[in-house]
Amino acid sequence: MNTLNFLKLTFDVSSLGQEALLTAVRPYYAYVDGAKTDKVEGYKYTTVYPAHSFGSLDIKIPGEKRLDVLASEYIPVKYDGLAVKLYRDNNGKYQLTAKAENIRKAEAKRT
Repeated sequence: MNTLNFLKLTFDVSSLGQEALLTAVRPYYAYVDGAKTDKVEGYKYTTVYPAHSFGSLDIKIPGEKRLDVLASEYIPVKYDGLAVKLYRDNNGKYQLTAKAENIRKAEAKRT
């Protein structure tokens, strides 16, 4: 019988591919006793991965906004300290959660 809790495992983030494109930035808020407050805790950086059919992943970084992107544009980026894990939502569906220490612009991939 397997007893390893796979929900506590972290993904190998290199499997996301070499290219990450920032498409949106929005704040995330603190919660107190299960209720959302007005206090901004950090920012979610919506990032698409061309190696995965342009699938997107929201990556949380606490603190001040580090980058911004205009609507309908994208910025090639790299993350420092990126960690991606599985969790089960309230409907029993498995989802990904991601956090990082920092985000920075990367050089555009040349074709």
